[in-house]
Amino acid sequence: MENFSELEWKRLAELPDAEGWAGMFAGVSEGVLIVGGGANFPEKPLWEGGPKRWTDRLFIMEPGNPGWRDATPLPKPLGYGAAASLPQGMMLIGGSNAGGALADCYMLTYANGDVACRAVAPLPTTLTGHAAAVMGGKVYVQGGSVAVGEQDAESRMWVYDPAADSWSEAPALPGRGRFLHQMAAIGHTLYVLGGIGIVEGENGRMAREMLTEAWSYSEPTGWRRLAHLPHFCGAAPTPAPVINGRIYLLGGDDATVKGFTPANHPGFHNQSLCYNPANDTWHDAGTVAAARAVLPCAVWNGLAVIVNGEQRPGKRSNEVWGVKIR
Repeated sequence: MENFSELEWKRLAELPDAEGWAGMFAGVSEGVLIVGGGANFPEKPLWEGGPKRWTDRLFIMEPGNPGWRDATPLPKPLGYGAAASLPQGMMLIGGSNAGGALADCYMLTYANGDVACRAVAPLPTTLTGHAAAVMGGKVYVQGGSVAVGEQDAESRMWVYDPAADSWSEAPALPGRGRFLHQMAAIGHTLYVLGGIGIVEGENGRMAREMLTEAWSYSEPTGWRRLAHLPHFCGAAPTPAPVINGRIYLLGGDDATVKGFTPANHPGFHNQSLCYNPANDTWHDAGTVAAARAVLPCAVWNGLAVIVNGEQRPGKRSNEVWGVKIR
């Protein structure tokens, strides 16, 4: 029997901020790892009434240099969007800041030791909490919410063509709309895994619905339902890394920790899941080095790099970890 639990972890340099951020962006341009954006509570903790602050800071790590350097900041504070690494650069897609959800998109390119940022075609709608993956040189964006506050969950999917700098709409996912889900791409197939839906709760208020649905999409076949996740998983690193043809969900929130306040929350679970598309099966993939939620993943220098994220609600981490992918 194959062993799915032995992932090889490597700790990278911490970001130069004592608190760290959740909802960051991560990607690659010209072989350089770029991370930035996100939000934290730098003045005092969430449970003490601390205000949430978004950041415009960007950091770069170059091959052969194990440390981080500041790059020119983003045009505005931004977080909770999606990122995609393309030959043209690292694309930032939507997200939110203190003003609400955004449709803005940017292309970041590394040159001469710094990062240049230019605006590209905005999303057709505002989106936050969505996910993205690259397939066939195009960026596919699925799910998310059109406004902050978890009052809606999208099932639509948008496609960005970098050659034309334009968006088009692809067939919507036929299952539940979702946010804080995971996406991946293998060859010419996309995968949408888990996440959070919205249902009407008590007194007409909207409430979270934890989803275990999994779907695949390809242009020839359209959407196909896959085996359900063994347990709920949301807010795990995304795009989810693909290792030896299998998709890994590294931690995130499994919704098993209930009845705690942010002040006494014990932290997110440290288990991972592995999906094998060859036989449509899920397996326990063992413990993760850092139990985090709401964080990005980028493939760089032979590693699937996961950046900062929440240790528990309101509490960030400045740690950066990588999983060996070859």
